[in-house]
Amino acid sequence: MDQKISAAIWSGKPNGRGGFSIYTNSCPSIEKFRTIMGTPAGTNDLLTAYKVNQAAAVAKC
Repeated sequence: MDQKISAAIWSGKPNGRGGFSIYTNSCPSIEKFRTIMGTPAGTNDLLTAYKVNQAAAVAKC
């Protein structure tokens, strides 16, 4: 889990929720893992991280 969190933060794409996500390389890309940053203690603290099980609506390639 630590490796997935690190990969999402360092090489993932911003997900619009104050965190970063990892997507598949397929077309259309599908979100596979999500982190959400920001806690009452600080803005760069990890709040949660989890595997995304459902594919949200994705734009066509």
